[in-house]
Amino acid sequence: WIVIQQRIDGSQSFNQSWNMYKFGFGTYYTNFWMGLEKMHQLTTSADYRLRFEVLISGVWYSDEYDHFKINSELEKYSINVSGYSGDKADVLNYPNSKSVHNGMKFTTYDQDNDLAPFNCGLQYASGNWFNWCGFQKINEVYGSYNFYYAYSPTITYCRMMMKRNA
Repeated sequence: WIVIQQRIDGSQSFNQSWNMYKFGFGTYYTNFWMGLEKMHQLTTSADYRLRFEVLISGVWYSDEYDHFKINSELEKYSINVSGYSGDKADVLNYPNSKSVHNGMKFTTYDQDNDLAPFNCGLQYASGNWFNWCGFQKINEVYGSYNFYYAYSPTITYCRMMMKRNA
């Protein structure tokens, strides 16, 4: 597995600019974002899967997608996933149409690509594949109530990982 996002505490702000999310930030073994351009390059070179791991109230949960792709910057690094399995919830395809992340463009405070009438990146001080500010908010301010997905107690640890399909 290749770690592409990780949060273990609040020492690294994820309220970053488009360019920071594009090229990456943080420290690999603590709080980290790989970079959208690297994710795009990897996921267009081969078929990858995506995995979320989260620690909620002392219990580990995981969610996986069999297929994962990040499109180019021309397409605002939109995300495409399919083939969900997991413990908690299909956080990228939540049944409420305004909460679906799958197919959405990436948004940051300085580049509003979401579908809401306001900037979700600014609203939640983070970057993400927002629709109408979404269901999954792993990059939101650390310790926020909706840190992983709506209606969840606070997350203490989370990471996103990708792995090449055989």
